[in-house]
Amino acid sequence: MWPWGHLAVAYLVYVVYTRFDPTRRQTAATLTALAVGSQFPDLIDKPFAWTFGVLPSGRSLAHSVFTLLVLTVVLHRLAVRYRRTDLSTAFTLGAFVHILTDMSPTAVAGLLGGDLTQFQWLRFLVWPLQPPPPYANDTSFVEQFASLSFEPYVLFQFGLFGLAVAVWLAHGAPGFRAVTRRSKAVFTESAD
Repeated sequence: MWPWGHLAVAYLVYVVYTRFDPTRRQTAATLTALAVGSQFPDLIDKPFAWTFGVLPSGRSLAHSVFTLLVLTVVLHRLAVRYRRTDLSTAFTLGAFVHILTDMSPTAVAGLLGGDLTQFQWLRFLVWPLQPPPPYANDTSFVEQFASLSFEPYVLFQFGLFGLAVAVWLAHGAPGFRAVTRRSKAVFTESAD
C-alpha cells in the first residue's frame, strides 16, 4: 500500500475509535501522532533495507508484531508519565493499521480457507522468527515512485484518501485551526 492509502485507512479507523468514547478527541497532536504511526513501519524498514542494506527486506523489523508490541509498551509508559496516552494510542493505532493493510488479502483469504502455504506472504508479521517473504518491490523510493502506475489498486487508495479527507472535513477539519493559529503566530513574531 502507498503512503496515502496507509494514512487514509488509519484515519478512518481512528474516526471510528474516537466515536466510541466522547472523551477521545481528534486534535492536531493526536492526528500528527496517527499520521506518523501510519507511516512508521515503512519509514524504518524501507530505508534500512533499500538504502543501507541493514535489514533483509522493506517489510521486516518495524513490520513485525514483536517490534510493535515492544514499542507500544515503551511509548505507553512514557505517555502515562507525561499524561499523553492519547498520543501513544494514536501512534500505535496508526502503526498497527499499517501492518494490517500490508497483509495480502489473497494470503489472508487463503489462510482462512485452510491454505497454510499462504502464510509465507505474512511472515513479516513474525520477523525475526521467520524470514520475511520475498518482496518484489525492494528498490529505492525514487524507483518506486517512478514506476507508479494508475492501476485499480492505486486508484482505490486515492479514493480512500479522498474519503478520509471528506470525513475529516465533515468532522470540522479537526486540528486545522490549531495549526493555522500557530502558523500565524510564528509568522507574526518573525515579522516584528
